[in-house]
Amino acid sequence: MKWIKPLLAISFLLVFAVGLAACNTEDNKFSPQEVVNAALKGADEQIDFYGEFTMKTNDDEGDFYAKQWVAKDGKRRIEMASADGTEETIAVNDGINMTMYDKASNTATIMAMTEEDMQLISQQTPQQQAKQLLELVKESHDLSTLGSEKIAGRDTFHISAKAKKGNTLIGDQEIWVDKETWMVLKSISKSTKLVMTQEFTKIEYDPVFKEGIFTLEIPEGAEVETFDKESMAPKEATIEDVKATLGTFYMVAEKDKMKLSSLTVMEGMEGRPEYSFDYANEEGIPLFSVSVFKELSNTVDFGAMGEEEQMTIRGQKGTKMESGNFRLLNWVENGVVYSVILENPTISFDDVMAHLEAMELVE
Repeated sequence: MKWIKPLLAISFLLVFAVGLAACNTEDNKFSPQEVVNAALKGADEQIDFYGEFTMKTNDDEGDFYAKQWVAKDGKRRIEMASADGTEETIAVNDGINMTMYDKASNTATIMAMTEEDMQLISQQTPQQQAKQLLELVKESHDLSTLGSEKIAGRDTFHISAKAKKGNTLIGDQEIWVDKETWMVLKSISKSTKLVMTQEFTKIEYDPVFKEGIFTLEIPEGAEVETFDKESMAPKEATIEDVKATLGTFYMVAEKDKMKLSSLTVMEGMEGRPEYSFDYANEEGIPLFSVSVFKELSNTVDFGAMGEEEQMTIRGQKGTKMESGNFRLLNWVENGVVYSVILENPTISFDDVMAHLEAMELVE
């Protein structure tokens, strides 16, 4: 599926394509630390805008062009097409459903939006999104200002964020921030193997949206798949289900008063089932979970993620990540991806590693 790599790039860039809240400061006095400090203080109002932007990567996927409509109440519309015209998608959030239509395959996906989903989207101002990003990079990157430039006819601050360590997912970044709205109008993101550039060529704030712009009419004859809250929830699975999908795999054994509390499945990327083995102690308190799924041949290698540490797990190359309360172990063995999330603060990496080394083969 050609869209895997572009969609991964888009999802990452959309995290970066946000605004920054800061104080009004003359260009020469605008320090990078002031950007961070001001942005982390809070959030301003939502912004209605219409924009057109390009997205380019240094791989063989080609360039993409997009139009985006964003309303304060959380409604969204984005139209994206490849430079050669072979791929085109439209995604719309109308406040009730999130609908995506792929013109090349004439397929559509409809996902129900709950009231909580809409509240979350509408409350996530550009400044709040920026806060999350800056919290992520403020310790791992060195910030500097590179002067003022015009992007899409708007005056911007040019800010650089250099990763202190190499081989990370969030590598060196450059952003151009609108001086008035604190929205990022251009970004260059570098990881170990991928360079992505997103730049607005047109931006219009507080536009008058045409009637029906947040409605997507699915063409007649299109194949439509609908998801609701119930259909998207994990479903119970059995060991036989896992065997039918993966063939042989390794499983953590129940011992030392630790039990398998649940085994569920969700549909992953490209229809690939992802199984989750959830383990708890004798009181039923969650300890950790082990997710297993087939390795994808066209997965993009972005390099390490955040503060990942390379390590050996069960004789295989793996990684360990610890970010606040989030702790993760990850490795691939015989074509199966294993991801372990430590859910209980009382359990250590060493505790889990002991269970992993004693995993039993299921065939």
